[in-house]
Amino acid sequence: MEARILIEGEAAALAAQHITAAELDALDVFVAQIGAANHQGGAGEGPDEAFHRLIAKASRNKAMELAVGNLWDLRSTSPDCALLHEKARTANVEPVVDEHSAILQALRAHDPEAARRAMRAHLSQVIEHLLFAIEQDAVEQARASVESTRRRYLPGEAS
Repeated sequence: MEARILIEGEAAALAAQHITAAELDALDVFVAQIGAANHQGGAGEGPDEAFHRLIAKASRNKAMELAVGNLWDLRSTSPDCALLHEKARTANVEPVVDEHSAILQALRAHDPEAARRAMRAHLSQVIEHLLFAIEQDAVEQARASVESTRRRYLPGEAS
């Protein structure tokens, strides 16, 4: 996620300078799909990934496009990343439409600095959501452990 903040922020800044109307329209569709998936209880991860990959492509920088693609591939192939995102899904963490809309608005304005800021803000929030999911999991594990200890010491429960 740290690498994504750095790389995708710059990809968004470059994309703001080069993005086409057709690409902006496609991003609109992805944002709508994310919103629809969130309302239906799905995570909207497919449209979310497509949104980020299209911005990287719109940067017109093949190295950026490959780097962003590799980071997304790592998300699904790294056991640590997969576990972290699974915990987030279990905690009902979903892609945030407003954050994606802010990125899209900056791209529509062809404002590189605003696009960079919006992407970095979005990915910083993703980190916060992932940390929240980890925290929730740790709290649940701690509660289960304490409950198990309580049961051990309750009258009539000890063996």
